[in-house]
Amino acid sequence: MLDSMQVYREIPVITNQARARPAELVSIVSVTQEWTVARHKERAERIIDSLPVDVPFVLDAGSGMYLNALVLDIPLAPKVPHKVREKAEKLAADAENPRRETRRWELKLAGAPERGSIWDGELCYDVAVVYLRPDRKTLDSNIQLRSATIVRDGAEEAERLRERGLEPNPSVREAIGVKEMLLRASGDLSEDEAQKMITARTRKLARRQTRWFDKLVRNLPDATPFLVAESAADMRVKRYMHAIIGT
Repeated sequence: MLDSMQVYREIPVITNQARARPAELVSIVSVTQEWTVARHKERAERIIDSLPVDVPFVLDAGSGMYLNALVLDIPLAPKVPHKVREKAEKLAADAENPRRETRRWELKLAGAPERGSIWDGELCYDVAVVYLRPDRKTLDSNIQLRSATIVRDGAEEAERLRERGLEPNPSVREAIGVKEMLLRASGDLSEDEAQKMITARTRKLARRQTRWFDKLVRNLPDATPFLVAESAADMRVKRYMHAIIGT
């Protein structure tokens, strides 16, 4: 699994970890620990390298950068000291995209060398892509249902974090669903407010993810096989998966 939030143990409901089939790299670290693209890539590569060379594997991608980092030969930015990050955050506070601008300042302040594009790397594996791209109406409906589930069933997870005194790392604390449910648990948000915030933030994220994966598909080498479908229930997906990996 290539997802930046499903790695955390204490928040399976909020991060939608339930699945029909088990997956690697799910629920493997505490919310108090910092997890990075580089760590995920290293752990995933160890798992892949342990497989026989002729055994196909499925990468279920929820985070675009995690997918790019694993399947493309691209340089990853180094980790910077905490003091550098704090200074970068102040410099990026008024930016349109504070998180992206903070990272830019981090690298500049740390004197990190310029990196190449995260889209230009060569493929590291023989790749076939199934891109599930629902239409806007279906996507928004699913987001609404998912937001309601988080508010209904995720409150207990947020309460347990507070009761156990677990302080999530900054990325987790600001994550969609976690931030709202912690505010709900502290009494700073009503249930209705929490659901509206989760829905709005998820819609923005979904738009960004769609643009990311659209670009990834466009930048794949011409010979790379891929299928775009609106749903996993599309019979073409089953036939395609069977043709590619025999399942």
